[in-house]
Amino acid sequence: MLSMSAKMIERPQQSSSQISLYKQAYTPFFQEYSIMSEYNLVTKKCLPGLYVMPSASSPLLWFGVLFIKKGLYQGGIFRFNLEIPETFPDCTCPRVVFESKVFHPSIDIATGEVFMNQAFPEWKKDVNHLWQILEHVLQLFLSIDVKDPVNQEASNLYVNDMDAFANRVKECIESSQNSLFDEPTSSDPYYLRFNQYDEKLHKTAREALKSEIETKRSHHVSGLSWVRPGSLEPFSQTSS
Repeated sequence: MLSMSAKMIERPQQSSSQISLYKQAYTPFFQEYSIMSEYNLVTKKCLPGLYVMPSASSPLLWFGVLFIKKGLYQGGIFRFNLEIPETFPDCTCPRVVFESKVFHPSIDIATGEVFMNQAFPEWKKDVNHLWQILEHVLQLFLSIDVKDPVNQEASNLYVNDMDAFANRVKECIESSQNSLFDEPTSSDPYYLRFNQYDEKLHKTAREALKSEIETKRSHHVSGLSWVRPGSLEPFSQTSS
């Protein structure tokens, strides 16, 4: 035991250049594991109407689609990309950029990028998560904030002419719906694609999903009662 301890004490110190090489070699693995953990958190949050899928070519790019189910933007089907910095998680705030044209005070009309500085002035890896960014984007459509707009026209109309604002929003909703089945802008196999409903193609899958839901409901266990009807005394029910 003493001999082994002596050998450990006498172990030559690694140089800073060696440590740097080790970090460079293992950083991609740690990063990918971190992003996988983030994606698992997103799936557990079940954000309503929001779907994301990491790109097949890079875990730093996620494809997303947002189905707005209520509010001024109800009916909108907006495509976006979540762009994660190469130095994640030691990085600045990841970016969300809409492919769909979205008329909104917090979305740059020219680039489609969502303004994040107010919600995430500083990205802290031990505090912030990717699901928080996605939740923030979802909330932008449900609760419109015009305090620090990047689309000044949208902000002005929202404050001063709600009818005109609603008309512009309606235009982008209709545009998003009409372009849902367009040719994909990306050849990535994990890009989210949509096809027109085909009875022959989709009926079987639809019925299978309905059957699975009904099976889960029928097997739901709510627990056993050990109280005899008409009594408040616990364990008064005899087991059979």
